[in-house]
Amino acid sequence: MSSSIQRTLRNLWKNGFKKSFKQLQGYNDIKSGRLVGTDSFGNKFYEVDDPVEIHMRTRFVEYTGFWRQDMSEVEPGWHYWLAYGTDVPPNQLKPEEKSVRAYPVKKHVPNLTYTDGAYVPYNTARPKCATWDPKVTERP
Repeated sequence: MSSSIQRTLRNLWKNGFKKSFKQLQGYNDIKSGRLVGTDSFGNKFYEVDDPVEIHMRTRFVEYTGFWRQDMSEVEPGWHYWLAYGTDVPPNQLKPEEKSVRAYPVKKHVPNLTYTDGAYVPYNTARPKCATWDPKVTERP
């Protein structure tokens, strides 16, 4: 079985305690692999060559922001590679093989979910529950 204690301890030994702890907090597993490349956001992409690893779970990314891991900050070429769409990572493609966008890409807007800047749609419906308005009176 690939999620065995032996595999976990072996990867803990290869990575070290600090990196393994970050991986456990990030995606509940300890993995060690070879660095394939990095993208413009600073994310590091790895591939595991160990035959004991679970099938279709041999590629993973370590995000630059530990507390805010956001898949929207992964470039499309790397996202396609992570999803096993291709075996060639984007940093190893020839210039004529790289795709060209039809429109220029502006500055990346981060995902603002669970922050003060999150999108909240305007609501015109009346609330179904009224708020409680306490009235203080003296006791008889």
